[in-house]
Amino acid sequence: MSVPRWLAFATGFWLAVAFLVWNGFFDVLVTRGEKQYLLDQARYEAGLGPASSMDAIMSETIRDAAVKATVWGVIVFASGLGGSVCVRRLSRREDVQRP
Repeated sequence: MSVPRWLAFATGFWLAVAFLVWNGFFDVLVTRGEKQYLLDQARYEAGLGPASSMDAIMSETIRDAAVKATVWGVIVFASGLGGSVCVRRLSRREDVQRP
């Protein structure tokens, strides 16, 4: 059984959008981790806080960013593709009902 062209197009489109969302979320969250490390390091150098390890902060940041970005990417992909399927089914039902 072959996949209909509209479904293949919708899947590719929403997969690309989900990738862009994933990439955007991941970038923003990793940037926050970098800023947190710089803030912690500045506090340490000013004598206002403990020393921090870039490796420790960034490994946790990257893991958390990957999970959160994946959740949002899946949400966008599933809702976009689900919406496309619903619209297609509703439009086909209306075409059948019209004389």
